Amino acid sequence: MRRLLLLIPLAFASCGGGDPPARSVMLITLDTTRADAVSCYGAPDGVTPNLDALAAEGILYTEARTVAPITMPSHASMLTGLYPPRHTVRANSLNALPASARTLAEDARAAGLETAAFVASIVLADGFGLAQGFDVYKQPDPPPAGVVAPGQLRRRGADWVADDAIVWLRKRDNTRPFFAWLHFYDPHVPYNEANPFRSKTGGDGYLAEVASMDHAIGRVFDQLKKAELWDDTMIVVVADHGEGLGEHEEATHTTLVYESTMRVPFIVRYPTGERAGERSNEIVSVVDVYPTVIDGLGLSGNADVDGVSLLGARAPDDRGVYMESYYGFYSFGWSPLAAWADREGKYIHSSAPEFYDVAADPGELQNVIEGRALDRYRDGIEGVFRRSVLERDEGDMVAASMVEQLQGLGYTGAGPGEDPSPSPLVPSDRPAPRQRIAAFNRFLSTQEMVGVDPQGSVATLEGLVTENPYNHSAWLQLSAAYMGLERYEESIAAARKALEHGHDWYGPHNNIGIALDRLGRTEEALAELKLAAEHAPGLTQTVSRIVAILKATGRDEEAKRYDQMLLDAAKRR
Repeated sequence: MRRLLLLIPLAFASCGGGDPPARSVMLITLDTTRADAVSCYGAPDGVTPNLDALAAEGILYTEARTVAPITMPSHASMLTGLYPPRHTVRANSLNALPASARTLAEDARAAGLETAAFVASIVLADGFGLAQGFDVYKQPDPPPAGVVAPGQLRRRGADWVADDAIVWLRKRDNTRPFFAWLHFYDPHVPYNEANPFRSKTGGDGYLAEVASMDHAIGRVFDQLKKAELWDDTMIVVVADHGEGLGEHEEATHTTLVYESTMRVPFIVRYPTGERAGERSNEIVSVVDVYPTVIDGLGLSGNADVDGVSLLGARAPDDRGVYMESYYGFYSFGWSPLAAWADREGKYIHSSAPEFYDVAADPGELQNVIEGRALDRYRDGIEGVFRRSVLERDEGDMVAASMVEQLQGLGYTGAGPGEDPSPSPLVPSDRPAPRQRIAAFNRFLSTQEMVGVDPQGSVATLEGLVTENPYNHSAWLQLSAAYMGLERYEESIAAARKALEHGHDWYGPHNNIGIALDRLGRTEEALAELKLAAEHAPGLTQTVSRIVAILKATGRDEEAKRYDQMLLDAAKRR
């Protein structure tokens, strides 16, 4: 059931009886940015002069963590104040943020603020539900119909995001307050080899992307000052997650919940100068963005959130925060992964639990779980799963065409489907993510081997599914590898294994249909291709083949339905 939001001004909160600290708010999210990639957090001097200057005027949180090392769940938590089990977005492609969510943009617009978002990646396209409440939502353009665009065409550089935001700031009515969200994606692989900031970072491609992003943010700050909006605007800068950079054998992110991907930069600058220049060691989370912005604007927001407002009182000393990654569970048949961190340490729950004294062991190299009292950590995790969950309906599913675009950016694993998420505390006999990270890296290597060494790709994938038969993503990739070698019967068998151990979605049905078609088993192929099209009506090649088979066998009336699917897909593009 969809929630109806009445677009009427909300009452201002008392804020101690005075005016709220800010008239407007700009939320800046830094994709894939480790805390230690920012100079004021320990990166080399000069990488992020604009963020450093902002921190000097605001509060820098040294113990900030994200909720998941994945873009969509993290941003959904920022905009709703809810942990992923409650807002239901657990990965980048399972479902959209439900329409039943109450977001920052909706609350701001209901109070009369102008709302605008400028996102740099198709990962956050409006089809994923985060556009709720925004008057303006700028995102990368989709590729033309029938064109398989490379990943860089599904992302926008920092200067593009800054340009759009600056144009909007120049054209808008400055007498109106606003809530603006700017998302920068640059530190996400692949890095720009021609980035001029490489000379500034000693050739470090990752830090060069962070520097480029900081430069663009500085341009936006300059425009706020030119428009005389700086003194009325609260600025919140936070990363959605960090980057592994090889720590714990994780090259990028999504799979594990160590500090390299979970600890993030988090800076809040109030125009009133509150706590300016402070470095706070409060335990905070990205879920705190929603209540902090609501309080900063003096609005009456959703009280049933997991975050706490960072305005005024400090976060409680005994606070703990929740983190998770269900990516491996969905994609590879690993056990669920969840964590709880407080001032005493960090508990990571999986089928092979871990505990780290992060203060003494920031690299999380020594698992000190033996003899550790874990009740409060388990209770913290369990408490999240006991709270209410947003209602979802069919409209909250992600279109298959959107999933294909994510795959073009290098995202792998689960496609669209129902969310079968168990509590992470339910006993599991599946392998722990940290035990399978080397296997995950081998899986990634097969994507590069397909065109160069197809036999090697098959051998690697066969080894992976032997080691872990739950790995439906490896089964599906093995199906595709067999297909490339014209081993169609084996391709069909592997795709059926993907269905058995994963969920019912278009990918395996499509592979089975193609293989059957090439074997001349046309009617069997038609049945499978129809199943794929039911899950993903935007698969134009599949639907076109269905039309061709139906027309070739005299079923012109039935073909009309699929012709209409093609027309609808063309309109959506």
